[in-house]
Amino acid sequence: MRPFLWLLVLVGLVAGAAWITRPGVDAFDALLRAEIERNIARKDVGASDDPIATIALVGCKLRPSDCFDVIRSGMEVRVEDRTFYSRFQIRGFGNEAACTGAFTKIWCDKGLFDG
Repeated sequence: MRPFLWLLVLVGLVAGAAWITRPGVDAFDALLRAEIERNIARKDVGASDDPIATIALVGCKLRPSDCFDVIRSGMEVRVEDRTFYSRFQIRGFGNEAACTGAFTKIWCDKGLFDG
């Protein structure tokens, strides 16, 4: 009987930790900001044949926070706050992704900017 009691206590502690540490919209925005900054840093100015894309990239390299604000405002993010985890459905700019968050971490079924 004692091992069963310890198992119940352990399951309760894990469930409580999951409930307390499930990420919300602020954590998702931090992940999105980091992903945008990483993509901006990887791209070279002039690598695209599209002049508008090049101008947008230059603007993003100069002011990444403004670039994040523009991109975030063009995305639809639906949050499902479940008991022990969170689900994020993201749509915008021809892309779609589903992300899951638990224990302060968020992972997506594919990259946020994969087509």
